[in-house]
Amino acid sequence: MALVKYKKLTKSRGVTVPKDLAANVGLIGGTAVDLVECDEGILLRKHVPSCVFCGSIESVDTVKGKEVCAKCAGEMRKEINEKYA
Repeated sequence: MALVKYKKLTKSRGVTVPKDLAANVGLIGGTAVDLVECDEGILLRKHVPSCVFCGSIESVDTVKGKEVCAKCAGEMRKEINEKYA
């Protein structure tokens, strides 16, 4: 059975994940998380890197603070080379 905890939002709408619950799912301080709207409410999960351009989750790397997949990076590289060649 899933562990259920009750927490109130802070005035700034923040919430602290209880230490035992976070440990059970492998979350430690500083871990990036995704907040996903779903039918039941909001799902909190470990962050899954996805491309800011196409949404792909394959071969994603962070470039200048933005997550970009290899395909989009290659397309950008080609456009830049054509424009500034």
